[in-house]
Amino acid sequence: MSSRSQDKLNHVANSIVGNVKAIAANILDENSVDALFEQVGSFDHLVVTAVADENSLRSSLADMDTETARRGMEKFWGTFFAARAAVKNIAQDGSITLTSSVSIFKPSKTGGVSVMSAASGAVAVFGRTLAAELAPIRVNVIAPGVVETGVWSNQSNSERSDLLEWAEKSLRVEHIGQAEELAQAILSLITNSYITGVVLPVDGGLSIT
Repeated sequence: MSSRSQDKLNHVANSIVGNVKAIAANILDENSVDALFEQVGSFDHLVVTAVADENSLRSSLADMDTETARRGMEKFWGTFFAARAAVKNIAQDGSITLTSSVSIFKPSKTGGVSVMSAASGAVAVFGRTLAAELAPIRVNVIAPGVVETGVWSNQSNSERSDLLEWAEKSLRVEHIGQAEELAQAILSLITNSYITGVVLPVDGGLSIT
């Protein structure tokens, strides 16, 4: 496992049964990512879930400064750095699973996420193209909907309550997504050796509402 915070990694690693190694790295620093994969060596499967704090980067197009727009593309660049470094050591019968967003299928009505949605679109096309380029290594993409993760940690209690109520009333599955549900989708893509080049919505039916 890898993320920027060694303390958070250690906390999570202690809750997992099995042989887990936690290595801190900054996915937005290509040298840090390269050093990570040099330390890892040969491996079978890569899952890239890291994204920027999307809610803090919301901005209407007219008011968006260039720095915010550039940061909005961090999801793509982090994904690129990880995939480029990983491909040197990944097994030929292994897989890469990337993370996009349901916004590529259903643009947000709330506004302020145009560049971040563009980054998610770039990740999806990047993944499908790599599936052809890197074969027989399999490459797939998940496109999550609204999932209860740290992205929403800055919400007030009333905002959180409103979000949960919206999910119950608006989503076909009548509940907000959970990290475990994303993990199940990722595991299915990792273990099914006949799936490659797909972009899989894991959105509770949001894209068909």
